[in-house]
Amino acid sequence: MKKYHILAAMFLTAMTFTACTDDDFTDWAQPQSNNPEDAAAKFEINFSAGADATVNMDEFYTTVAEEERKTDSVEIVKMSASDAKVASILLNGIQINGISIPASLTAGNAVKVNTLELDSIVRAAYFSRAHIERVLKIDVNASAKLVDGQAVNIQGTTSATLIPVSTPNACDSYMLLGDFVENGNGWDPSTPVVMLPVSGKEGVFQAVVETKNEGSNWFKFYEGFDPAGGWDAANKGEMGCQKNGDDSSENFLVWRGDVFALNCPTITGQGHFQVTLDAVNFTYSIAPAKAYLYMAGDANKWSHVDALSSPSFNNIYKGYMYLNQNGFKFCTEANWNGTNYGADFSTAGDAGNIIMSEPEGFYQVIVDLNEKSYALTAISTIGLIGDATPGGWSEDTPMEYDKENRCWVVTTDIGEGEFKFRANKDWGINWGGEKDNLTQDGANLKEAPGRYTIKLYPLCEGMSHYTIEAAK
Repeated sequence: MKKYHILAAMFLTAMTFTACTDDDFTDWAQPQSNNPEDAAAKFEINFSAGADATVNMDEFYTTVAEEERKTDSVEIVKMSASDAKVASILLNGIQINGISIPASLTAGNAVKVNTLELDSIVRAAYFSRAHIERVLKIDVNASAKLVDGQAVNIQGTTSATLIPVSTPNACDSYMLLGDFVENGNGWDPSTPVVMLPVSGKEGVFQAVVETKNEGSNWFKFYEGFDPAGGWDAANKGEMGCQKNGDDSSENFLVWRGDVFALNCPTITGQGHFQVTLDAVNFTYSIAPAKAYLYMAGDANKWSHVDALSSPSFNNIYKGYMYLNQNGFKFCTEANWNGTNYGADFSTAGDAGNIIMSEPEGFYQVIVDLNEKSYALTAISTIGLIGDATPGGWSEDTPMEYDKENRCWVVTTDIGEGEFKFRANKDWGINWGGEKDNLTQDGANLKEAPGRYTIKLYPLCEGMSHYTIEAAK
């Protein structure tokens, strides 16, 4: 029994000793249970800006020989440890603004990255070549090897600055030349496509072009020039891309005199395309220009049967439809398979519906996808007017809206002469032209005299029409 008492006392003593040291002991070699930033602080490991914490790309291209540029590197982080328990530091990786970049560690614990790769990552992070000082967040993941053989995961953050190369001054106008129908036969500098400024977006210009070829359509950007000056005038402000034949939907601009070789971008496919140039960030984008946009909502039982058209392929769509306050969306396809715009024009799959504040009713709807906005004009009446109608050219013959069949209807006498349809007893919105293709401000219409039931379907240009049947 005495032996057992001695062993128990020894065990209690060991327990007491362990309890006294629990607060000071942490298994720092287990990264899953210890914060790497806390570990860095515990072992007094410091992350600071490196010797090349400010990288000026203008200086790089003027001071580094061309044959050395691909291998040139800059020191952007310096690590140091003041705790004697740290034997060495190993680098696991770094991120610049959340983007991983290859890096190497020198004997003096300096982190170096390739200068050109750093510049490329900054362009990608901001999708910009603007000559703007960029302050970069650098996240460092490393390991500290301790003198007792443990390896501790550590993390730290510091910053660096990169100044991109100088860019040309922005101009008041830009043009396009290329394999476009608008350019006539070949690249003709006497017929450039003029890009128009986008309202509310400084330095952003757009143009809609029709490409000629089913394959590659080559083109370039040009600062605004006098077409009478020919190629000598055009080439002074020539701009393209870095890789010849690049058909990317969005890309960086390369200009004449740039540090990169100026090459020719392409658009793949025959059709209408919207080309956007950003003269602030020196980027461009290309997107198919859609002729139609569709509305699906509670008012049409979410059926995509209401359409809006963009005859100029400029991403501004107009149509006529019945709407209510129970929600709707605009869609690029007559189904849910395209791009769908919900509340605040969000294209997220879980975006809410657009809810209008206006009362339920029939509207002219204009959607501007460039500005991500829409405008409604209430249509309270639509009527027939003309010398072929009972009221002549001075008084509308009113039609009634048939909500079930989604059309405006009237039964009336049509006499000798002509007529048109118009909204709100005003000529601001009117329809004429051809029975199967009614357009705004279209020509006067004519039918044989008689009594008819006329149904107007004012959908959008290219789809608006009317039907006429002898009244019973």
